Amino acid sequence: MITDSDFKLLLDHYHRSWHGYRKVRKGPMKRIRKHMESLACNSIEEYLAVVDENPAEQETLLYFLRITISRFFRDRALWASLAESVFPFLLKHDDALKIWCAGCSCGEEAYSLKILHQLYWGTCSSIEILATDANVAGLDRAQKGIYPKSSLRELEPALLSTCFHPSVHRNEFAVKQEFKSGITWKQHDFFSTLPGKCFHAVFLRNNLLTYHSPPVQSAVLDRILQSLLPGGFLVIGSCEILPPQEFNLIPTSCGMVYQLKENG
Repeated sequence: MITDSDFKLLLDHYHRSWHGYRKVRKGPMKRIRKHMESLACNSIEEYLAVVDENPAEQETLLYFLRITISRFFRDRALWASLAESVFPFLLKHDDALKIWCAGCSCGEEAYSLKILHQLYWGTCSSIEILATDANVAGLDRAQKGIYPKSSLRELEPALLSTCFHPSVHRNEFAVKQEFKSGITWKQHDFFSTLPGKCFHAVFLRNNLLTYHSPPVQSAVLDRILQSLLPGGFLVIGSCEILPPQEFNLIPTSCGMVYQLKENG
């Protein structure tokens, strides 16, 4: 049995946020309990000691802590802001956009971006999306582009028929091929290095700023912002806030979007 107190101790040990995990903790706690049993550990302290000495088991634990909940066009206010102000602003300055989806999970967000661009500006501009995640299994699913109906509940029926076709499995839908082009999927951990620079926008939603401690957030976010072009946009989750320090970012009318100040 693993208690909330045990889980909090584990999260503190790995610089994770109890506030971020609180509502989704049951899944990770269940997986960790089974992992403890497989290692014959009778306490959380014993478990941490064993895992810290074994890189393979530590990687397994960190995998259990990953949360992959997402859906297409999550947070409607954000997508309205992207369509009405962010994309028009960017396309005034450049008709070839470059966007990084950092921690893309199973790909719903990257495909949503591609769909939005293709339907509104696909004939007059291009978009290159780099979608990265540390989880290989999630990336494999993303590249296949097949999703349960529950992942598509934000879509209007017309958009569903335009961008997807029924899969061979019941209640699953596949992204049409025309909405797959322009997306590059890559295994990458944003805690290590940058996958590139000169992005017009970076989507960093529901990962770093939700599940990690403030000191970790600050250090990693500071580096990630180095990949943004001046005047570019950082996009975060609806329940996330920036660490309390100066990042040279200007808030927009949409609370999930910040613009990096331009030089001078």
